[in-house]
Amino acid sequence: MNTLSQYIKPLSQPTKSFSQPSTMASEQLKAFSVWLRLILSVLAGCLLVLQMQACSSRATSQAEIDRLTKPEPDSVRQRAIRRITLASAYFAQDQMDAAMQETRAALQIDPDFAQAYSLLGLIHQRNNATDLAQQSFETAIRLSARVSTTGDEIGAVLHNYGWFLCQQGKYSSAQYQFAMAISQPGYRQLGQTWLVNGVCQVRAKQPVQARNSFEKALGFAPNDPTARFELALLDWQEGNAPQARRMLGDINTSPQATPASLWLGILLARALKLDSEMNTLGERLAQRFANSPQTALWLARKFDDK
Repeated sequence: MNTLSQYIKPLSQPTKSFSQPSTMASEQLKAFSVWLRLILSVLAGCLLVLQMQACSSRATSQAEIDRLTKPEPDSVRQRAIRRITLASAYFAQDQMDAAMQETRAALQIDPDFAQAYSLLGLIHQRNNATDLAQQSFETAIRLSARVSTTGDEIGAVLHNYGWFLCQQGKYSSAQYQFAMAISQPGYRQLGQTWLVNGVCQVRAKQPVQARNSFEKALGFAPNDPTARFELALLDWQEGNAPQARRMLGDINTSPQATPASLWLGILLARALKLDSEMNTLGERLAQRFANSPQTALWLARKFDDK
């Protein structure tokens, strides 16, 4: 008769070791090992196929990117130029903080980038930090002389420094910088430098020299509205209203009209007794630039105030 004691083994009785399996267990273990190796082999094959597909996809994607875009510039100067171009755009929009940060980034990439220091000088000038602007321009000029730089780049640095000096009332020094910029071989912004040179000469009360500079500027850009306005203003101040009106041309009917150009047009029309033209220009001035000092003069009919 079976009792429970037949199925109870003493705790002191040793169990079979795994290192010494029974025959049946050994066969089962071998079968399991073969099955496991088969599964692992299949999985490895699947992974290899997936990796090959992923690599192929990445290669195709990279090839497509290369075909549709240009690689990022890899030279130090090219990368710095990208940042300074962005800084210049911010500067033109009067976003000085962003312009400063992008200029700083350009200099961190290329500490010998003269044009970056030149733009930094303009930023400091706009922020009324005159001493920092002076230091920045001096660094730009020193780097232009020491580091391999093109005539176009040197000219741009000298142009900016000249404008800074003109803003400081240092007219002779400013004109010297403009002359040096114009003399640089390969300098491409000759028209702009002649233009600001003329503006500086007007401020220095040198109308003859200014006229020559503005005419030189028109030689590079015949329709430049600033040069045409400045020449028209010189003609008006010399008492030649018909020539001034011809020089002003159609500026006041274009988007390039300014309060100053419209007011000059009004004064010319009044002097030439062109009442209809005068009233049209006055209305245009009041509509487009309602808060300008010129509009206040027009509404008060203070024609003696130029």
